[in-house]
Amino acid sequence: MPDEERKALLQRISRSLNIEDANRHRIIHSEIRAERRNELIRADMEQMSVGERLRLWLSGFFTTAGARERFLALRLAQSRQRVQAGNPGLADYDSRYFLPGLPQQMRELCRKVEPIRPFFMYVWRDAESLRAMLDYLLAKRIPDSRHSLTQFCSTSELQEEFRATESRNRLRQMVLERISAYVDGIPGSVLEELENGLKPLYLFKDLVLFDFDSFFGLFQSSRGAAQAEGETTFHSVSVKRALDTVEELYLAIHYCTRIEGDPEIYLEILHFFFAVQNGASIESAMEDIPETPQARQLRRAIVDLAREVQRIRRELPLGSIIRFFRGDPYYRFIAYSPRLRLRDFYYSNLKIRMLLELDGRFHELRMGVMGRMIQEVFPRGLKEFEYFHPEIQSGIKRSGIANLQVHRPLQFVHSFIETVYRKGLMDFMRIIGRIMPTRGRQRAVDLTLFLAGMDDVMERLRNFDLSFSPDSDEGKTFYRYRFSTSERDKSQVAAYKALVTQKDRDARGIIEKFQEQIEGVKVALETIKKANHAHLNERYSNFESTLAEERPFDTRLEEYLSKIVSTQKVVKQLIAIELEE
Repeated sequence: MPDEERKALLQRISRSLNIEDANRHRIIHSEIRAERRNELIRADMEQMSVGERLRLWLSGFFTTAGARERFLALRLAQSRQRVQAGNPGLADYDSRYFLPGLPQQMRELCRKVEPIRPFFMYVWRDAESLRAMLDYLLAKRIPDSRHSLTQFCSTSELQEEFRATESRNRLRQMVLERISAYVDGIPGSVLEELENGLKPLYLFKDLVLFDFDSFFGLFQSSRGAAQAEGETTFHSVSVKRALDTVEELYLAIHYCTRIEGDPEIYLEILHFFFAVQNGASIESAMEDIPETPQARQLRRAIVDLAREVQRIRRELPLGSIIRFFRGDPYYRFIAYSPRLRLRDFYYSNLKIRMLLELDGRFHELRMGVMGRMIQEVFPRGLKEFEYFHPEIQSGIKRSGIANLQVHRPLQFVHSFIETVYRKGLMDFMRIIGRIMPTRGRQRAVDLTLFLAGMDDVMERLRNFDLSFSPDSDEGKTFYRYRFSTSERDKSQVAAYKALVTQKDRDARGIIEKFQEQIEGVKVALETIKKANHAHLNERYSNFESTLAEERPFDTRLEEYLSKIVSTQKVVKQLIAIELEE
């Protein structure tokens, strides 16, 4: 898979899992629109009680501010009175200080967070951790989940498609079409239920990963001291220094309260986490994971944290305190709502995994197709050269001086010439040249030219093979260099490199000439087939009476065309394989 495509898919996965935080924080701290703010103030002023109206009217004797400003001041004063009445130890509103009572109230919350932190730190340390964890969850929770290439396309389907198209991209397209149809077929209710079940991972994230060290440090203490049993001394801190941190903690608490009832983290996720923590790789953890009692303990710890959050939310008016110190009774906290797109994630994740698996298996698939096609053309196997063996090519490659990657396509061409051309096709082409009617004489001339071309290929193949004979001059140069134990001088290296380079050029020239000639033969035979000369069967039987009874002209023509088409495909792929290696 190209790096750019992989990066694009990983970015799509990050967006589908709402991993990036930039937009989220911008939304949380956005201000209420002026028009909406004015509507709220006007509505509240209209709903004031008689006593509040009286206080507002009397305040006009002591200030020149307008009714709107005096109303806002009245609301802040009322908020302060309510907070002081129920929680006097949290803040000093006159001197604008947070008091030791505030961090004291957060000690139990900090203790509840501690056993959960390793899990959330693992989940959110990078996108890969969350991706792998959700991959495992979906494999377990989605009906008829699929996680291997053969579940989308069988090996035989892939090989048949490649045989028909000879296109790696077409295999990719075929796999992606199957993935898309599969993912689109998953009921929306299943994915919606899973998305809702994953929300605790997002809504508890900011609280569990909150920087309690900095928070308690503002009060001249530490997270460790706050978690310890017994008394701990805290000191007051100015609102100016601490307000942003307190508001951040309040928002983290607020997110947690958006889950109704006790949160339930999927046990599959927890089992996956503990498997990785116990040393399993992500790949091995994708297999069936045994249950562990630690998972249920962690799940219970998350519930305990949620209940402590509810207590703080119920007993501590942090929102009112923050609004007072912000000087705005309409200071708005916008709730963060994670938006997961599991269908998009599942598709992108499957696409990465299946295309990587396809890339890993492509050579095997292609060689399987090549093996079948070679067997069809050469039922008894390929024919070996007398002197040019695979060991020669591998020895040249090991030398590191030059390269000769032509043995497989050249051996196939050699086998075709010796087994198909010399033992049937050559005579068949000559007979066609003799039996063609006058109006088809051009085809006969073409076949005669192609016969000469194929004979030239055959001769060049023979000479190429003989050049590696120990008795030939080129062969002596090759073997002298290959098996010499003394240190080679520059002239020997240069001669060897020149020899191999020339052999590579010769081999590729032979293959190109063969491809050119066999394409011409195919076109000529196809033209004859389309012309549908009915009398050719009768004429053919006069030349080959015995063979014609067993295999009429049309049958032999079809057989050779089939072998030629297969030969062209195999040679093309063998060349590509040699170049890739």
